Amino acid sequence: MHTALCDNDPLAWGIAVWHWLASRKSDLPSYALLEDEPSRGLPSDLAAQENSAAHRELSDRIESDLRAHAADENSPGFATFLKEGNGLLQFRAPQLAGGCLLAFSSPFRAADYARVQVPGKKFAFFCSSPAQVVTGIAQMRAEAGITHLALDRCPRCNVFTTVGVSSFDTADEVIAIWTIAKATEIARCNLYLDYALAAAAAGQLLVARNVALELVGHVTAEDPRAHLLLVKLALQLRDKRLQRDARRFLTFLKQDAALAQLDAAIKTRRVQY
Repeated sequence: MHTALCDNDPLAWGIAVWHWLASRKSDLPSYALLEDEPSRGLPSDLAAQENSAAHRELSDRIESDLRAHAADENSPGFATFLKEGNGLLQFRAPQLAGGCLLAFSSPFRAADYARVQVPGKKFAFFCSSPAQVVTGIAQMRAEAGITHLALDRCPRCNVFTTVGVSSFDTADEVIAIWTIAKATEIARCNLYLDYALAAAAAGQLLVARNVALELVGHVTAEDPRAHLLLVKLALQLRDKRLQRDARRFLTFLKQDAALAQLDAAIKTRRVQY
């Protein structure tokens, strides 16, 4: 259940309001195939790879690299929150003792979540630094009983990770949680993409399409490589709707080089993966 978390003075966070997308969720690019079927599951061998020790070791290495280039406590645009009236969007679940504040690593992710999970509401977007997150969460713990935070909760499935906020006392702790989440995301994205590319090259076009859609719908939609793969698959599958949707994403992400590559493939009728 989603509710707006009451906050008498949300601007005390010192957060800037992101007005773009606030009332235009329908303008975001999306895939009709994901709207029709939010999840198609993973091939068993890909699922096994994701659960392997090798994949966990890769995620750990990525986390180490991210830590070496971590944001500082005053980095703007670190976390985005959905604001409705004087409240921030939270999630209530039976297994959680208190409320779970929803935080997102980009305005796009926040808008995508709002479009899928709470389509009837309009939101503004608050963007904050790690230091401001610490201040805000302390206020929410004291005044609204927030006990957990979920970063980039997937809008298309019920699997999500929460973190208890009782120890969120420093910006370093917030950055550490973000780093772990992002390392997991990057490792999953690369794993899924490599699998889909190999399937496409082997002529397993539907397998490649379905894995790429899982990547976009459940891992990240902000990696242009997935959309370029999907638009190439759409050409071979002669799926004009998929081609249109993937093109919209590439345009939204300002991927002019990828669009030029696509136009060349259409002219030559040659698709390379």
